[in-house]
Amino acid sequence: MFRYLHLARTLDKQLQLLRRSGKKAELAICRYDQLVKDLRCFGVRHDAVFSKRTKNGENRLKNCVKYDLGGGYRLVTVRSADHLMLTFVGGHDEANQWIERHRYDSFEPQDALYVVEEIEGSWGEEEPGFGDEEHIEQEDPYEVELNARLDQSTLQKVFQGLYTVRCDTAGSRLDTGGSAARQSA
Repeated sequence: MFRYLHLARTLDKQLQLLRRSGKKAELAICRYDQLVKDLRCFGVRHDAVFSKRTKNGENRLKNCVKYDLGGGYRLVTVRSADHLMLTFVGGHDEANQWIERHRYDSFEPQDALYVVEEIEGSWGEEEPGFGDEEHIEQEDPYEVELNARLDQSTLQKVFQGLYTVRCDTAGSRLDTGGSAARQSA
């Protein structure tokens, strides 16, 4: 659980640039505003916030999580102990460039580049780790439904190139995919 929210002083300028970018950017700004409001009210593990995370984790920065604002726009956050830093908001490519430029930075809570506000409220002490990617995969309802629909024979049909024929030590050929049609004598 985080107690302090740090807003980068450059966020206002980034949001002003987005306002001039068109309708998709305006929608992204609305989603950003709602996401920040939800972070303040509920914390990072609430469904309203957690569901906005991008599906792929961000490994270039330690404790970094990107949020999808729609229309190709992202919010980049970094967590340091009980401090959550909102560092960048912008397009997908700009977010990747920002991460590349700042990948070796140390994000310190006392950094003057951020405006700090204390968050009132408690959302439970047993909150799992912020970058717990394993938890994301287990909780994703799409993945659960997809896994329930797939069986071994469907996977063999879709990925038939991955099921290869190999020889055992006796010299007879074995099909690792289990298909009798591909066995040869």
